[in-house]
Amino acid sequence: MRWMEAVIVSVCLVGLLLAAGCVSPDTHEGTTIPATIPGTTGDTPARTLAGITHPPAERTYTFSIRLDRTLIDQGEPSEVNVTIENLVSRPLTIRPFPPGIRVMDSCGAVVRTIPFGPGERVIPSGETLVSIREWDTTDDQGVSLPPGLYHVELFWEGELPPFDRTAGPPPPIPTRTGDIIIPAWDAGELVVRYPEGALVRVITVDRTATIAGLPVTLEWLECSGENVLASFLYPIASGTLPPGISTTIPPPPPDTAPGLFSVDGGTDCPFLTMPVTPAGGLWRVNGYLPPVSQNAHRLTLIIPELAGRKGPWVFEVPLD
Repeated sequence: MRWMEAVIVSVCLVGLLLAAGCVSPDTHEGTTIPATIPGTTGDTPARTLAGITHPPAERTYTFSIRLDRTLIDQGEPSEVNVTIENLVSRPLTIRPFPPGIRVMDSCGAVVRTIPFGPGERVIPSGETLVSIREWDTTDDQGVSLPPGLYHVELFWEGELPPFDRTAGPPPPIPTRTGDIIIPAWDAGELVVRYPEGALVRVITVDRTATIAGLPVTLEWLECSGENVLASFLYPIASGTLPPGISTTIPPPPPDTAPGLFSVDGGTDCPFLTMPVTPAGGLWRVNGYLPPVSQNAHRLTLIIPELAGRKGPWVFEVPLD
């Protein structure tokens, strides 16, 4: 019954984070989240590495972060819209301001960093701050970002110092964000279009690779201008249900590791594999990849580990 204990503990932790205002569901359009800060005491509030203030206190503000567009042509500028609403009867200060911008490519490399500013903003009681942060979609060398998928986030603080995780939680450090604590938040994904156009079609693959006794089938690829969705199937292992649990209840889904993809023999980059869902006696897991050019010839997908077994399962898919 260890898996049930783990589920209960996970649910409790998520509940605590939701109650603290530190977790909110994200969408591709950005992040919207309620937040909390300590009551005004005259002392600088403390912040832990996780961004949770102590002691927990009132709900003081909400904020949202969104990109103005999720699809742009190469060289077009982009904007990040920031909205912060003051919910309490006193002014709130956000410091430093404006926030910084960090951009990562589909391989996870940081390609552009715009530092946060030296100023601050005061939001009067009951009012809303609306701010637009612009950037020219170039990298740190001033070159326009090439076509592909990019992840954009805002940040209000520098990197936190490393600490020994085995020795317990880190000591609190002074916040650098005044009354409002927003360490870093997701603004969403931005696609720079291919000039020749992205590959847009569904490719039926139905190819199976068996490694370590586990057959994995790549069903299909659904290619669009925003992403490539890959569908994998593999069997539900027998004996995965705890004793006494009805066989009509599907077993808990196994862990999946990120996959790797490359286009035309290029660099291997990671892609997400989630969620895992039952499908006709099998497990189905989806892979989410960036869009590919309509001029691409071959897409390689690698699953290094699946359901506790070491691969790799390799699939070569012609795109011509």
